[in-house]
Amino acid sequence: MDTILQHPGSMFTELPTLISSSHSYASHLSPQDIRWRLLQMPTPRPKQASERRRQSLDPQDLPELLEDTLRLQAILSREAPDEGTRHPQLQDLPEEIQQGVLDILMGMLSSTSSSGLGRSHGMRNWSNVMRHPRGRHHSDLALVSRTWRRMIQERLYRHVKIKGTKQGLEEAADWFLLSPHLQLYVRHIEIWVPVWERRAGQPLPEISGSMTLEQHERPHTVNTMVATNLRTPQEVENINQAYQLASSNSTLDEIFGCVSCLFPEACILTIEGGHCKKPPMIQQFRTSKQCSANQKLSELPKIRTLILKGAWNVMREDTHFVTLKNALPNLREWHTTYAKPKTKAYRLISSIVPHIPATLTHLNLCLEGFYSKDTVASVKMRQLQLSHHLCRGLGRLLPQLEAFTFTGRVCSCLFATAVACADKLHKPRLKSIDLIVKNCCRDPNTWNDGTGIHNWGFIKAFEALVVASVRSLEAYPELTFLRIRFIDLDSPCPLLNPYFQLQRNICSGIWNDDILSALNATRPRASFSNLGEELGLRGLDKEGRTVVGWPVIRPKSIKVASYAAFDQGILGSI
Repeated sequence: MDTILQHPGSMFTELPTLISSSHSYASHLSPQDIRWRLLQMPTPRPKQASERRRQSLDPQDLPELLEDTLRLQAILSREAPDEGTRHPQLQDLPEEIQQGVLDILMGMLSSTSSSGLGRSHGMRNWSNVMRHPRGRHHSDLALVSRTWRRMIQERLYRHVKIKGTKQGLEEAADWFLLSPHLQLYVRHIEIWVPVWERRAGQPLPEISGSMTLEQHERPHTVNTMVATNLRTPQEVENINQAYQLASSNSTLDEIFGCVSCLFPEACILTIEGGHCKKPPMIQQFRTSKQCSANQKLSELPKIRTLILKGAWNVMREDTHFVTLKNALPNLREWHTTYAKPKTKAYRLISSIVPHIPATLTHLNLCLEGFYSKDTVASVKMRQLQLSHHLCRGLGRLLPQLEAFTFTGRVCSCLFATAVACADKLHKPRLKSIDLIVKNCCRDPNTWNDGTGIHNWGFIKAFEALVVASVRSLEAYPELTFLRIRFIDLDSPCPLLNPYFQLQRNICSGIWNDDILSALNATRPRASFSNLGEELGLRGLDKEGRTVVGWPVIRPKSIKVASYAAFDQGILGSI
């Protein structure tokens, strides 16, 4: 080594000796030992470019560099596979593991049915349960391998949304007919039928002489902006003519025909009819009303779940439902949502209930949406209750269902009728009931039938509903989830809205002696975790009087008699 330092030119003459000595050193080490030593080597501090240019290779570092090189060579020679051996690839993993990786990246492939999910609440929200991320960085994963392309496309096309116009259906047909393998991936097909359409590029009719715009033939228009800063009536009319009622919407016959031809494996069908003032109804057929009675929709035997949003624009007579039912012979789950409360909707559902097929096991009816503060006129509902009492019809239907969700007006007749009809069946299958009470049906002669925690009549009607539901537990032994709640966001204290819930033999909500005795007789194993006597916190006001303040958390139990504090005026803010 000293010779090398003294005569740098003779460095290369000594390389064979150094290599042989380093090789003999590395041969005594195992690959694991060599790897561990390499990991323990300190990482050199990166030098600046100017410093690297100034410094040259130190001859003293040559033996160490040679030893490191030979160590790496020893590892590669002992552990590297032969040239003919193929390196393991991602696609060599079992498909279950690759599916698990994609489940983490894009979400799991959910079931296409609400049955047998092991959920406490038997109904599912199908709006986005099958929608997976569709970003560019997710779709690019299809380029990894052929297996990944199939699994990525299976997620991307699992839920497809199509515009329910002639052009929308034609574009969908062009795309899926060019790629027929994508048709087999679709499980949820959603058709949204627009209410409005933009009149882009269409000139306004000219006004000549005394002729007014009303004399021209034009479609119904809607005001889209407030004309406060516009100067001329012509400018106002230009804004009002921006949108019109949709004129190129597809019919239900065309929609069902498209689904039948393009999506043979689809299990869920959603039809969104939209909502507006005096909305147009989606036609079932292109022919006249007289000829449509003898026509049928294309049969969809694979569809098991039907979702109707804005149902008033889809069906307004019981014959419309019968036409839909005949085209869906294997229907098991039906969701229906009305945007605004209508007495006509209650009348229609009352006439539809007798026609519901025996195969249906899951039913979700929302007759009054949360986002609308409009209420059904009490006088109209009292008159309708005499001829079309929906609670009795739904009570006759409960024995054949497994899960039932309802939003609207309901009363104790629902459970009384269900108990009377359950005796005729060998074993009822009902497992879940979820009721969102907008109001309770009461005596038609009752004048004050409002709602709220201040209305003592409503509290008593809600109590009667809970007592009837608890008594029905004996006739329905499989019923493990029962929830009845009143939601009023405008309440002075929303946490005190009355509710009752039974889940896994644990009760919460309102209680009194009647509820406890009925619960002890029908479900002895079920009980309340605690029984509270007060609604909120007690305190003293400025004059030293005892008042009860609003609770800060939702009470686990509320005694029904405590609501009398609202009538007595002793409930207020501390």
